[in-house]
Amino acid sequence: MKKHRFLAAFTACTLLALSAFGSFTEAAAADSRTEALTTQAESYFHFHKDTHHWGEAKTYVSAKDPFSYAIQYPVTNQAALDEQIIKTLKTKADAFETAYTKAAEEKAEERTPHKHIGTLIIGYDAYITKDNIASVSFLETRKIDGAYTEPASWSTYLFDAATGKALTAKDIFRDSYRQKASAYALDYFQKHETYGKQLFGNYKTILAPESDVFSTFALTDDSVIFYIDKYEILPGDCGAVRLEIPREVFKGSFLTDPEEIIPPVVEEPAQPEEKPAETGRVIDPNKPMVALTYDDGPSPTATNAILDVLEKYNAVATFYDVGYRVAQYPDVVKREAALGCEVGSHSYDHKDFKKLSAAQIQKDVKQVNAAFAKAGVKPTSFRPPYGNTNATVQANIPLPIVTWSVDTLDWKTRNVNSILKEVKAAGNLDGKVILMHGIYDSTAQATAKLVPMLQEQGYQLVTVSELIQYKHNETPKAGKLYGYSYFQ
Repeated sequence: MKKHRFLAAFTACTLLALSAFGSFTEAAAADSRTEALTTQAESYFHFHKDTHHWGEAKTYVSAKDPFSYAIQYPVTNQAALDEQIIKTLKTKADAFETAYTKAAEEKAEERTPHKHIGTLIIGYDAYITKDNIASVSFLETRKIDGAYTEPASWSTYLFDAATGKALTAKDIFRDSYRQKASAYALDYFQKHETYGKQLFGNYKTILAPESDVFSTFALTDDSVIFYIDKYEILPGDCGAVRLEIPREVFKGSFLTDPEEIIPPVVEEPAQPEEKPAETGRVIDPNKPMVALTYDDGPSPTATNAILDVLEKYNAVATFYDVGYRVAQYPDVVKREAALGCEVGSHSYDHKDFKKLSAAQIQKDVKQVNAAFAKAGVKPTSFRPPYGNTNATVQANIPLPIVTWSVDTLDWKTRNVNSILKEVKAAGNLDGKVILMHGIYDSTAQATAKLVPMLQEQGYQLVTVSELIQYKHNETPKAGKLYGYSYFQ
């Protein structure tokens, strides 16, 4: 597939290229898709309206097949700095086009009749301090067909505005800044009127001193700004977050400050472990419950559409993801976990485990665990491909082994009504596990009808592990098979 490059008008990293990047023809502006994208982007850019404190804001909008762009970026008229900014944007565009070329190929394999268009939207914050340190923070969101939004993510760059030299934390801070940033962040989020009740997952690890969150930041004369990605520690409706910490918090940690004398640490008595924040979900073991499960993902389109539905209805499901897709789309897996869903392994590349030796199974386990580890998510159970298992599989899988009790045949029919028909035909769903696949648009569309339908019928939507715990009063055990008869 020949790629359309939004920076194709540029010669590499020149001001002439920059000028070409910032302009687009009246014909393009008149195009209805470009106009619609421009309107959509204006709302996105509004989030940054008060943060353009350095350079002149330029906007580039282009809506063409198969990739569209809506990008704001600063022009400083300092050649070295503008070259760095253009290089950064080109890197982002290349990564975006690579990711969505793969997505388009997957759609072709699924034989979906309509064309899919990827859209990259980037806004920015820009600051400059009295001592000439410039900061540019890009907020990037990827979309496909306008229906699915990949979690918004930040990336931040520091420069010496006089020379254009890139700067890192080591050029500005002593190591002690991390402890101060972490302590402030934990106190801020835990006590925040809104955020404090919504923190989820391993937020304490993400806000720990050694976290990558504190490796990049923006500087102003009054504060240090750290950036938290959407779904990283808070639900999606909180969006991407700026954490602005007053500069005085870091007194003694700037390299330009006199080095502070740190008093010896006095150990305090151990405190009782803090109770986890309430998730808003309460499971009643006396009420009907059913577990929705999705195999073969993650998909940047279908899985995220499914997650949109679950988030809308405050529901959860279990996703059995394959390792090679986890490696390709780690943000989707992070979102699954962030929404309180259970994430399980479906092997690395979907081989029939009944045909594998113990050594081959162990190799697959290592591969899939490495893929999940890079995504920052740990699988809690295993679903064997095709549901095939035997004594060798059970002896070499260090997780509970889960199949299903209702097969929607979504992989075969690719039809919303047929999927719903299979679920309805199963009768009483209390205690059952429903099998679907997270890579088909038709399954996502069926989920949009299925979730509210089940809730209206009085079913609690739970994860597989919750179903085993609350319906069967059992803690899932590694190597044990939880199969068709178990979930009847």
